[in-house]
Formats: sequence, C-alpha cells, structure tokens
Amino acid sequence: MGLSADQLSQDERIVLEMHEHWKHLLGAMLISAAALVGLIIVLVAGPEDGSLGWLDTLGWVAFVGVVVVFGLWPALGWWTRTYTLTNERLVTRKGILRRSGRDIPLLRINDVAFEQGILDRLVGAGTLRVSAASEEGTAVLKDIPHVQQVSLRMNELVRQVRDTRG
Repeated sequence: MGLSADQLSQDERIVLEMHEHWKHLLGAMLISAAALVGLIIVLVAGPEDGSLGWLDTLGWVAFVGVVVVFGLWPALGWWTRTYTLTNERLVTRKGILRRSGRDIPLLRINDVAFEQGILDRLVGAGTLRVSAASEEGTAVLKDIPHVQQVSLRMNELVRQVRDTRG
C-alpha cells in the first residue's frame, strides 16, 4: 500500500497508513451506476436486429468507456494515493503512470490543523493541513479518514521526536 520495508530507515516504523476516505469515490460510483442504467435501457428498449441492431454494441462500448474513464481510473488514482505516518516522517505518494511524493520529517512540522465540512463530519473525514519549515510550505491532505485522531497522533509524534532529539 504505502511504504515497503526497504523504504524505511533502520529504526523507523510505520504508525499509520491511509488512503483518502471512500467518499472521494462517490462521484465515480454514481457515474458508473448511471452508465449501467443507460446500458440496461439501451439493451431493453433497443431493437434486436434490423437496421438499428448496432445500438446494443454501441451501448456496450459507451458503457465500458464511461466505466473505465470515470470509474476505474479515479479508483486507481484513489488506490495509489497514500499517506503514511512513521515515527520519523510524513510520507505522501500519488500517481498511476507517473509517481510523485513528498517526505516531511516530523522535526520540520510546525503546525497540524484540520478542517471538516458538513459531509466530512457525517462520514468522519476531513482535510489535514501540515505546515512544514521547507520551501514547499503547507501540505494539504484531503479526505483523510478519522482526521481528528490523525491530527492528534501526528502532534503526539512531533512532540516525541522533539523531546528525544531536543
């Protein structure tokens, strides 16, 4: 999922590994369901043969195209976008064909804040803003499940790292 053992330093251990909340996929699921309904309508209402018999094939092609572009691709993006908190750093990774990531040492973190809208509060997710003393500035992690607990745990780890190294 996130980091493999060969990407960790000698005394580093993984504390939390997470994906964005499943609500991030709601749009993709709704579009895929609408495509399925459209396919069923075309298959039921369309003629089986004759000059319009090709409509069934067109319905299947459109269905597969919509599900791949608006369902499968966002799901793969969700699956490959990971956030890992270790006892030394916050690691973000994303990308399907091209991977990118950011590692923020816990010693560099100045502030951890979270935001929750109404839907976020209902499902227990939110946006985590991690301010770091670096050129990149603030890292914004959207749709984090259990954002309040993650924020609390991250603040505890930052304190622990500063106490042991300071």
